[in-house]
Amino acid sequence: MYIEELSIDGYKTFGEETKIRFHKGLNVLVGENGTGKSSIVDAIRLLLLEDEYGRNGISDADFFRSFEENSEPAKQIKIKTTFAGLTREEKIALMPWIPAGDKALLTLHIENKLTNRGRYKRSLWGGASKDSMFDPELFETINCIYLPPLRDAEAKLRSGRNSRLARLIIKLNQQSLREAEDAGQPHSLEQKVIEFNTSLSTDDTIASANTLIRERLAQALGQVFSQDTSIQFTGVNFRRIVEGLQLLFFPTSGGAKPNELYRSLEENSLGYNNILYLASVLAELTNEEDDDEFLKVLLIEEPEAHLHPQLQIRLLKYLEKQAENSSLQIVVTTHSPVLASSASLNTIIHLSKRENWITAIPITDCGLDENSQQFLRRWMDVTKSTLLFAKGIIFVEGIAEAMLVPVIAHRILSEYNNEVPDENKLPEYLEDAGISVINMGGIYFRHFMQFFCNLLEKENVRFIPTRCAGITDNDPPVDSKPTPSATMAGNNHAIALQELVNNSENCRLYVNSLKTFEYDLAMERENLRVMLPLHNFAADGELAEKIASYSAPVWPQEIADDENVKAELAFLLLNRIDKGWYSQLLANKLTTEPALKFAIPAYIRKAILWVVGGIDA
Repeated sequence: MYIEELSIDGYKTFGEETKIRFHKGLNVLVGENGTGKSSIVDAIRLLLLEDEYGRNGISDADFFRSFEENSEPAKQIKIKTTFAGLTREEKIALMPWIPAGDKALLTLHIENKLTNRGRYKRSLWGGASKDSMFDPELFETINCIYLPPLRDAEAKLRSGRNSRLARLIIKLNQQSLREAEDAGQPHSLEQKVIEFNTSLSTDDTIASANTLIRERLAQALGQVFSQDTSIQFTGVNFRRIVEGLQLLFFPTSGGAKPNELYRSLEENSLGYNNILYLASVLAELTNEEDDDEFLKVLLIEEPEAHLHPQLQIRLLKYLEKQAENSSLQIVVTTHSPVLASSASLNTIIHLSKRENWITAIPITDCGLDENSQQFLRRWMDVTKSTLLFAKGIIFVEGIAEAMLVPVIAHRILSEYNNEVPDENKLPEYLEDAGISVINMGGIYFRHFMQFFCNLLEKENVRFIPTRCAGITDNDPPVDSKPTPSATMAGNNHAIALQELVNNSENCRLYVNSLKTFEYDLAMERENLRVMLPLHNFAADGELAEKIASYSAPVWPQEIADDENVKAELAFLLLNRIDKGWYSQLLANKLTTEPALKFAIPAYIRKAILWVVGGIDA
C-alpha cells in the first residue's frame, strides 16, 4: 500500500486543485522556492494525522490567498489522497475507505469558519462520500514520521520520555513484552535492572547515603509521618528503563572499542547527528515484523542539512535502497543539486509555479525513451541538475558558451530595457531572472529538451512548464570560412529538431548563420578589434605585426569593406586559441569594460529574450 495521488485545493500555496502523482518507494520533490514542496509535505501530515511536532492545527494563514488587490482567503481546504497497491488483507481492513475497485480514498475538508471553541471546522472521511463509515482506529495501521528541515537531532535522541531511541527499543521488543506479560513475569531487561538495583542497595557507597537521608527525614517528620527511601538508577518498568538510555558515538566504525571511548552526541557534528537520527527512524520504519502497519511514510525536508556532497549522495542512495527493499514510502524535498543529480530519474517530481498555478510533473510522465533515460542518467551531474530548480534554461554546446552567454545576456537585457517602457523591463542578469545556463558538452538537445516539449510526438505525455532555449552551431566543414554573403550548409543534426521545437509552447532552438559560436561572434561587425588582441600572436612572426594593425582604433579599410578578410582572421584566431582559457579572457574583458562596443549576433539575442521574457523576437 502506498500513496498514489494527492490532491490539494485551497491550502497554502495551492489556489486551485493540484494533483501530485507519487511513486511507490522514494519520491524526490524538486523545484525553485515557492512552488509548494513544503506545503505538500504538510498536507500529507494533516491528512495522516502526523502530530509528533504538534503541527496538527490550522491557522488562518493556511487558507490560500492570492496577492491580488482585495483578494479573499479560500473558503475551504480540501486534501484528498488515493492509496494504491493494497494487499488482500489491506483491502479487507480498509473496506470502508474503498468506494469501488481496489484503491482506497481518504479526504480532509476544512471550512474557513471558526467553531465556538475558536477552531476551524473539519471533516475527515474515507471512501467517496462524507457519509461513508469512518473508523479512527484504522489510523493505527498508518505510521507517518516527519523530519523537519532544521531538526534538532541531538534533542530527539537524548534520553527522556518518548525519546526516539526509547520508541525504537519498545517497538522492537513488543513480542517479548507481550510474552512476559502473559507469563506474569518481568521482562528479562526488567529482571536485570531489579537485580542490579538490589546489589546497589547493599553497597556501602549507596547504602550510607540512603541511611543518612532516612535519618534526616525521620528527624524532620518523626517516625509517624516519615517515609522510606531507596537510591537506585531507575524504575523497573521497561519503558522507564529504555527512556533512561542515550545513544553515544565513536567517530569511526568497525572493531570493538572500550565503552569509555564513546562520547555524548553533543560532541558530535550536526551532520552526523542528523544521520544518526535518520538511522534510528529508518530502523523503526523498516522493521518488517510490524504486521499491524499497512502504510509507513517518512517525510524528510532538506536531508542535505549540514552534510557535505559525498554524504548527501550516500544518504540519498541509502534512502532509495531502503524504500525499494521495504514497504516504506519516502517523500523528500530538496534544494540540493547534488541530491537531485544523484536521484534516479523515475523518483523525481518537478514542481513549478506561474502566478497562482502550481504544476507537479513526475519525470516518468515526460515520455523519455530508454536511450534518453540512459543518457540523462550519465549526464545529470551537479551542473546539469540545476535545470530542475531554474525558472528558465539555456542549453549550450560547450564551455565557451557557458562562460560567455551570461555576460552577453547582461548586455542584451540592458540594451533591451533602454528601449522599452518601465512596465516592460526585464531583469538585467540571468541569475536575477532565475535562468540557468546548462553546458551539455555537445549537441544533445533531443535528450534534454524532452523534459520540456514533445520531441518524440508521443500521446499522453506531460512536460515541465519551464521556458528553455537551445543555442547551437551551424557546423559546416571545419576548414570552411563562411561569410554573410556566402553561407554554407551545416552538418549539425540537431537543426532538424528546430521546426518541432519552435512550434512547442516552452522551447525554442536558435541556430547561428555561419559556423560556430566563437566564429559568429568574431564575424559580427567590428568584434575582431576586441577579440584579436586577447591572443598573443607574437610567436607567429610577421603575422604579429599584421594582427596588431587590425587591432587599431581605426580599422584598415580592407577589413571594413571585405568580409572575406574578416573570415580569414576569425579562422586564424579560432585555430590558435584554447577555447576555455580564451573565453575567460573575453568574458573578463566584456565584464570589466561595460562601455566597450561589442555586437551580439541576432540568434543569441533572440534566445536570451525568449528565455527571460517569453519574447519571440
